[in-house]
Amino acid sequence: MRRFVSSAFAIAISVAIAAPAFAATKLTFLHNASAAFVGLYIANDEGMLKKHGLEIEFSLAQSGAVMPPALLAGSAQIGAPTSTVLVQAHEQGIDLVAIAGTSVYPTPAGQEGVIARTGSGIKTARDLVGHKVGLPSLGGIFEVLMRNWVDKAGADDKKVQWLEVQIRQMGDALKADLADAVVPVEPFYSRIIQSGAGYDIGDFQAAVPAGTIPVLYATTRQWAREHADTVKAIRASLEEANVFIANPANADAVRAAIAKYTKLPPQAAASLTIPANLEVKVRPQGLKFWTDVMYQQGLIEHKIDPASLIAP
Repeated sequence: MRRFVSSAFAIAISVAIAAPAFAATKLTFLHNASAAFVGLYIANDEGMLKKHGLEIEFSLAQSGAVMPPALLAGSAQIGAPTSTVLVQAHEQGIDLVAIAGTSVYPTPAGQEGVIARTGSGIKTARDLVGHKVGLPSLGGIFEVLMRNWVDKAGADDKKVQWLEVQIRQMGDALKADLADAVVPVEPFYSRIIQSGAGYDIGDFQAAVPAGTIPVLYATTRQWAREHADTVKAIRASLEEANVFIANPANADAVRAAIAKYTKLPPQAAASLTIPANLEVKVRPQGLKFWTDVMYQQGLIEHKIDPASLIAP
């Protein structure tokens, strides 16, 4: 009997050794070059994704506008659109839902802003009239906010020439006089300021209510429904990553991850600003500002219930 148990144990061990390791769920994440997604960068580099059985391929997109069709086609399972792109997709019949958030307003100083070209003479929102302003994407979050900012300053936003300029090229666009002002995010905001190519002219996001979500992790409603366990694993990974990011002892690793995934030179990592106010849970109130202001600006024709844009 003892010999049988020993033999059985030996067979079990040999089978366990020969058996392949548990296969991770493989996903493609479509994003732009922004520090906003530091949660997923860290979750990948520090093993949180692997711990929860996930393997993610990071794919840079030219703008948020390409994300809804890519998700609908299945060429990516997760995208990182701005909240305005999510709302517009819903209006156009592309059934996307938010599965997690990145950060919430207010954005700490030194992470985003309107940068005017050195020598342009631009000082305020009113001065943008008649000038070329580069945005990460047309129809996106920054266009909505910038138009709102110009209008509240008493100027006509329709007299500003809004251009789409990739975030990584904004500094060069200023230096080459291709744009008179740009609206970048970290890590490119601070690099442009430090280079002397431009200067900050004001806070275009001051009117945004606290708790509003600028950028989201999103997918199709059908995919989220069919992969509820994967959605849960992504959220858990992000929660753990945010704890890691909040620890000052990990600042160097966090900055290195941002530089790595946004394609900055490694030596640039030391001066990067680490995003604050990170929050995974998406609440309807976090999207209400966007649905309201986009309806007011005529960017959507129907009022949308913010709760309908969030996956369970």
